[in-house]
Amino acid sequence: MSLDQRGYEEKRDFIRVPVDCDVDLQHTDNGKRFQGSGRNLSACGVLFHTDEPLKPGDRLEMHIESSQALASVLDASIQVVRVEPVSDGRSYAVGSVIRTIHSE
Repeated sequence: MSLDQRGYEEKRDFIRVPVDCDVDLQHTDNGKRFQGSGRNLSACGVLFHTDEPLKPGDRLEMHIESSQALASVLDASIQVVRVEPVSDGRSYAVGSVIRTIHSE
């Protein structure tokens, strides 16, 4: 579907697909490991929730194992582009871009 054929609501190059899975993450600079909860995934990015305070520009290694058909395993290097507090006051919604997908 070309950009001009899409409805007004979806002008992105890649459709976001909702996911509900654990996301294992690791800071590339200090090696700290932590977890997140996947919310949506596209061909170029991922949105997840985490209690870990992150900032735009942070680089992470990500590992997802999911029972959903979209991707059973995904290993990738990502970069944080957006961090917003979630209404629970304890966690953050983190938007990130996928820089590299690692194959086996």
